[in-house]
Amino acid sequence: MTLMSFPPLFRQRRWLLAALVICALPGVVSAHHSFAIFDQTKTVTIKGVVSRFAWTNPHVAIYVDAPGPPEQQFKIETGSVNALKRTGWKANVIKAGDEAEVTFKPLKNGEPGGLLVEIKIGDTVLTGGG
Repeated sequence: MTLMSFPPLFRQRRWLLAALVICALPGVVSAHHSFAIFDQTKTVTIKGVVSRFAWTNPHVAIYVDAPGPPEQQFKIETGSVNALKRTGWKANVIKAGDEAEVTFKPLKNGEPGGLLVEIKIGDTVLTGGG
Protein backbone atom coordinates (compact mmCIF):
# COMPACT_ATOMS: atom_id res chain seq x y z
CA MET A 1 0.00 0.00 0.00
CA THR A 2 1.49 3.37 -0.99
CA LEU A 3 0.95 6.75 0.65
CA MET A 4 -1.19 7.83 -2.31
CA SER A 5 -3.63 4.97 -1.74
CA PHE A 6 -4.61 6.41 1.68
CA PRO A 7 -7.56 8.85 1.80
CA PRO A 8 -6.52 12.53 1.38
CA LEU A 9 -7.51 13.48 4.94
CA PHE A 10 -5.25 10.74 6.37
CA ARG A 11 -2.31 11.94 4.22
CA GLN A 12 -2.85 15.51 5.45
CA ARG A 13 -2.82 14.38 9.09
CA ARG A 14 0.40 12.43 8.55
CA TRP A 15 2.05 15.53 7.10
CA LEU A 16 0.71 17.64 9.95
CA LEU A 17 2.07 15.16 12.50
CA ALA A 18 5.45 15.11 10.75
CA ALA A 19 5.54 18.92 10.73
CA LEU A 20 4.71 19.08 14.44
CA VAL A 21 7.44 16.60 15.30
CA ILE A 22 10.00 18.53 13.26
CA CYS A 23 8.99 21.81 14.91
CA ALA A 24 9.25 20.28 18.39
CA LEU A 25 12.75 18.84 17.92
CA PRO A 26 14.75 22.10 18.22
CA GLY A 27 13.33 22.66 21.72
CA VAL A 28 14.32 19.17 22.81
CA VAL A 29 17.77 19.42 21.27
CA SER A 30 18.49 22.85 22.75
CA ALA A 31 17.46 21.67 26.22
CA HIS A 32 20.64 19.62 26.42
CA HIS A 33 23.91 21.09 25.24
CA SER A 34 27.08 19.46 24.08
CA PHE A 35 30.25 19.38 26.16
CA ALA A 36 31.88 21.31 23.30
CA ILE A 37 31.34 24.55 25.26
CA PHE A 38 34.10 23.50 27.66
CA ASP A 39 37.82 23.78 26.88
CA GLN A 40 38.96 20.18 27.35
CA THR A 41 42.62 21.23 26.88
CA LYS A 42 42.72 23.36 30.05
CA THR A 43 42.19 22.67 33.74
CA VAL A 44 41.53 25.38 36.34
CA THR A 45 41.48 25.07 40.14
CA ILE A 46 39.76 27.56 42.43
CA LYS A 47 39.09 27.75 46.16
CA GLY A 48 35.89 29.24 47.46
CA VAL A 49 32.63 28.77 49.31
CA VAL A 50 29.66 26.86 47.90
CA SER A 51 26.75 29.29 47.62
CA ARG A 52 24.28 26.85 46.05
CA PHE A 53 24.08 23.16 45.13
CA ALA A 54 21.42 22.37 42.50
CA TRP A 55 20.67 18.62 42.47
CA THR A 56 18.72 18.75 39.19
CA ASN A 57 18.73 17.23 35.71
CA PRO A 58 20.03 17.41 33.04
CA HIS A 59 23.18 18.45 34.94
CA VAL A 60 23.82 19.00 38.62
CA ALA A 61 25.31 22.47 39.23
CA ILE A 62 27.57 23.77 41.98
CA TYR A 63 27.82 27.52 42.47
CA VAL A 64 31.07 28.57 44.12
CA ASP A 65 31.94 32.08 45.28
CA ALA A 66 35.68 32.60 44.82
CA PRO A 67 37.52 35.53 46.39
CA GLY A 68 39.08 38.03 44.02
CA PRO A 69 40.20 40.22 42.86
CA PRO A 70 37.69 40.28 41.39
CA GLU A 71 35.35 38.16 43.49
CA GLN A 72 33.41 35.88 41.14
CA GLN A 73 30.69 33.25 41.28
CA PHE A 74 31.51 30.14 39.25
CA LYS A 75 28.81 27.82 37.93
CA ILE A 76 30.33 24.35 37.80
CA GLU A 77 28.37 21.69 35.90
CA THR A 78 28.61 17.98 36.56
CA GLY A 79 27.00 14.86 35.16
CA SER A 80 23.35 13.99 35.58
CA VAL A 81 21.77 13.03 38.89
CA ASN A 82 21.74 9.37 37.80
CA ALA A 83 25.40 9.41 36.75
CA LEU A 84 26.43 11.00 40.05
CA LYS A 85 24.37 8.53 42.10
CA ARG A 86 26.19 5.67 40.38
CA THR A 87 29.52 7.12 41.58
CA GLY A 88 28.34 7.55 45.18
CA TRP A 89 27.03 11.12 45.25
CA LYS A 90 23.94 11.98 47.30
CA ALA A 91 21.69 15.05 47.22
CA ASN A 92 23.09 16.24 50.58
CA VAL A 93 26.79 15.62 49.87
CA ILE A 94 27.45 19.33 49.23
CA LYS A 95 25.86 22.16 51.19
CA ALA A 96 25.82 25.93 50.91
CA GLY A 97 28.60 27.28 53.11
CA ASP A 98 31.02 24.39 52.44
CA GLU A 99 34.58 25.50 51.73
CA ALA A 100 35.70 23.79 48.54
CA GLU A 101 38.59 23.39 46.17
CA VAL A 102 37.21 22.83 42.67
CA THR A 103 39.08 21.62 39.59
CA PHE A 104 37.25 22.01 36.29
CA LYS A 105 37.48 22.41 32.51
CA PRO A 106 36.68 26.09 31.87
CA LEU A 107 34.06 27.50 29.54
CA LYS A 108 35.50 28.44 26.15
CA ASN A 109 33.74 31.83 26.23
CA GLY A 110 35.72 32.92 29.31
CA GLU A 111 32.75 33.23 31.65
CA PRO A 112 33.31 31.97 35.22
CA GLY A 113 32.30 28.34 35.13
CA GLY A 114 33.06 24.98 33.67
CA LEU A 115 32.77 21.20 33.76
CA LEU A 116 33.69 19.55 37.06
CA VAL A 117 36.77 17.35 37.20
CA GLU A 118 36.78 17.06 41.01
CA ILE A 119 35.71 18.89 44.13
CA LYS A 120 37.41 18.62 47.53
CA ILE A 121 35.46 19.48 50.65
CA GLY A 122 37.47 18.69 53.75
CA ASP A 123 38.67 15.09 53.36
CA THR A 124 35.97 14.26 50.78
CA VAL A 125 36.92 14.18 47.09
CA LEU A 126 34.18 13.79 44.46
CA THR A 127 34.58 13.51 40.69
CA GLY A 128 32.35 14.95 37.95
CA GLY A 129 30.42 11.83 37.06
CA GLY A 130 29.82 13.03 33.54
